[in-house]
Amino acid sequence: MNDVKNRPSEFDLIERLFSPLTSSHPGAENLKDDCSTLSISSGFEALYSVDTLVEGIHFFSADPAESVAKKMLRVSLSDIAASGGSPRGYLIALSLPRDVSLEWLEGFSKGLAEDQKKFNVVLLGGDTTSTSGPLTLSLTAIGEVPIGQAVRRSKIEVGDDIYVTGTIGDSALALRLINEIGRKEASRCYPKLLERYVLPQPRVTLGPLLIGLATSCIDISDGLCADLKQICKASNVSAEIRQAAIPLSLVAENLVKNNENYWQVVLGGGDDYELLFTANQSKRKIIEKVAKQIEISISRMGSIKTGEGVFVRNESGDLVLVDVPGWKHF
Repeated sequence: MNDVKNRPSEFDLIERLFSPLTSSHPGAENLKDDCSTLSISSGFEALYSVDTLVEGIHFFSADPAESVAKKMLRVSLSDIAASGGSPRGYLIALSLPRDVSLEWLEGFSKGLAEDQKKFNVVLLGGDTTSTSGPLTLSLTAIGEVPIGQAVRRSKIEVGDDIYVTGTIGDSALALRLINEIGRKEASRCYPKLLERYVLPQPRVTLGPLLIGLATSCIDISDGLCADLKQICKASNVSAEIRQAAIPLSLVAENLVKNNENYWQVVLGGGDDYELLFTANQSKRKIIEKVAKQIEISISRMGSIKTGEGVFVRNESGDLVLVDVPGWKHF
């Protein structure tokens, strides 16, 4: 990222790289105004979610610009999905160090363009500024949900089932392996884990289908146990999950089989961006049908109890101590 001699001025940069990303939405006015308009569908209300990614914390300087852009967009789209919404558009704010080159920004813009098509969203506006600190990227996603039907975290009832999509722990295991054996070796030996870290898959298709099914939902960003604890706290309940029921990829399964300490990474790590939700037991068959319909694996891991906290039990029924409490920003 260190060749900046050919980087254009702020306004030229916007016109060249980011204005084209708004072409499908007249309300953005090609980024020539400070504000954009966006009409919400009749009978719907808007959802807003903002996330910030900082170089060296949420992504590596060696990560390709295209994947950094896609991760920035996808983590916010995951929040929209967790509320039962459908994504519509987004705003970005880029704080750029002097060593960010035009070539890097071109790759970044390309990544956004590709994911706009994939997820049917459009850039609505944003801001660019310089910084003496690390590259910092902020994105506000805008979605819509039927009025009064957003999936919230405070409707859980005792006895509800606990579900999760996809597999858990891949991204956190990738980070652990990078620290242990280096990125090059981790990429060579565990490419599928690295892919999960670099490029999360927001469950935007499932989100709207959870309306009327889920009694709560959250996307797993801070860690399985940490995020489950968040939704339990919102409803003043506790959770009990079966360690054997936590869905693992084949690679992760082999890792924890050979080194039980990696279970702590699975339970306490984050960055999966899978949906963790609860639902009444009467919805089991419907949820199975939905999973088949959209071809996404959905695993039932445990149930909601009285009290407070999150408890993990192994196959013998003994409690598993979770040493890693999840990601903490402060």
